[in-house]
Amino acid sequence: LLVLLILIYYRKCISMNESIPTDGVYMSDSNTNVKDAPAFHENPYCKALNNAKDIQFDHADVEGNAQNGPVVSLSFASLFDALGTCLKDESSVLLLYSLVHGNCDFQEYVLVRTDLDTLLMPILEMLYNASRKTSNQIYMLLIILLILSQDSTFNASVHKLVLPSVPWYQERLMHQTSLGSLMVVVLIRTIKYNLSKLRDVYLHTNCLAILANMGPHAHRLSAYASQRLVSLFDMLSRKYAKLAELKNDKALKVTPDQMEADIISDDTSTELHIYTDFLRIVLEIINAILTYALPRNPEVVYAVL
Repeated sequence: LLVLLILIYYRKCISMNESIPTDGVYMSDSNTNVKDAPAFHENPYCKALNNAKDIQFDHADVEGNAQNGPVVSLSFASLFDALGTCLKDESSVLLLYSLVHGNCDFQEYVLVRTDLDTLLMPILEMLYNASRKTSNQIYMLLIILLILSQDSTFNASVHKLVLPSVPWYQERLMHQTSLGSLMVVVLIRTIKYNLSKLRDVYLHTNCLAILANMGPHAHRLSAYASQRLVSLFDMLSRKYAKLAELKNDKALKVTPDQMEADIISDDTSTELHIYTDFLRIVLEIINAILTYALPRNPEVVYAVL
């Protein structure tokens, strides 16, 4: 698997003034403005993975797509099940990311599966244990969820799939909770961990983007997930109020070192702007649930009240 990933992500860099073969003929690009701008040869292994088809795919369609070269056929069902059993390995996560991001057919296959918990439960467990993961590992997991959450069918499916129990969740016993509710809880937990430890703005943005995609499709969100969502807004609003007060105090305070004071003020303003965006997104998430899915989410109403 590691060899496959190396082959997939290997890129041979060439300079733009080097002759590049086109249909077997080397041609120079006379229209290039930047003489030594970097370019990359097409990676055949990456192309093969991105164009791979399900072995159950219609044979006539495979032959029709073979005009651009031979097509790799895989058993998507076996691949799906295998990835679900070994996602705790970082290389398996990278392979799943590569397939979901680059192979439209595999992405569509995942989205129509009714047992989404096969893939999502290991991903959520790894996010739950984010303190043991690197920021790059967390990013890959979140990007996978972000890509999947862009599909409305996926968002509807995760809220209808009920889990009998979640044995790895230690803070609270979770019985008969939906996969969607568990996703909300784990994503909010990841945001709070990031606020206290990593303080990575883009990680926040990805988590909130997933929640925003899920919001309009929320269905019977659990009481615990609803409380976590409202508590996230409360936590961010308190942090925002604290930063706003700090900025006002520094604006009124006279200091002999004005340059240092300006730098501190700029840092505070930047952080204040970031929290403003976070609060806006959380409000949009809650508003989307109340606007598009109010009758199906009484627990959200109770949590807001």
